[in-house]
Amino acid sequence: MKLKFVFSYDGSAFLGSAKQPHKKSVQDNFENALSHLGIYNSFLMASRTDKGVHANNAVGCVECGDYFKDLHYLKNQLNKYTHPFIHIKQIQKMEQDFEVRFDAKAREYRYIFNHDKFNPFLSRYAYFYPSFDINQANELLALFNGEHNFKLFQKEGSSTKSTIRKMYFAKAYAYKKLSIFTFRANGFLRAQIRLSVASVLAVLENRLSKEQLKEQIEAKKEHCRILAPPNGLYLHRILY
Repeated sequence: MKLKFVFSYDGSAFLGSAKQPHKKSVQDNFENALSHLGIYNSFLMASRTDKGVHANNAVGCVECGDYFKDLHYLKNQLNKYTHPFIHIKQIQKMEQDFEVRFDAKAREYRYIFNHDKFNPFLSRYAYFYPSFDINQANELLALFNGEHNFKLFQKEGSSTKSTIRKMYFAKAYAYKKLSIFTFRANGFLRAQIRLSVASVLAVLENRLSKEQLKEQIEAKKEHCRILAPPNGLYLHRILY
């Protein structure tokens, strides 16, 4: 049978989500936990994240025998092996034709800024950054909305066939001493959000103009290649 997992993870504990030779990834950790319960098939994930990037509601899938009837028991047993850096929230039996990656309709990420005094105990989970005008940030983020060729917002070395993506919304809001950027699209290029965040910050800091940001979004000219730090980024949810 095919099982779908919804889980969260602390990205600071891993060198990325995808399986790697050194076995320090989220996928490696998850497959190790599954192996303790006799499940040896590959664990497929709906989205990949880079080193240091977190997830609130990541989604993965694995094939296993029909003998796992009690999914609540399975979840509790697996969490014994995935804790403390991965927590399984839900396990659901799916139809055999379910495709964890290709059936996804949208993906949503959040980027968190902390405007308070620097705290080393929180620094892995937010980007400590001076406060900024949230209204101006929203004006700039709105430029990303709609369908664009985001080829100038991807990391070098990417092998994506198409760089056209549809951004359903990109917006910012403030909560206490935090500012949060939210991005939802039908898909994202490698490091697209970190490059987008960095380019918005460059305009807010007057290192880049709004017109230059537009040029890059329209794939006319590249102006910013800096990546925002990974620790503020969260894969928030995947919609099916």
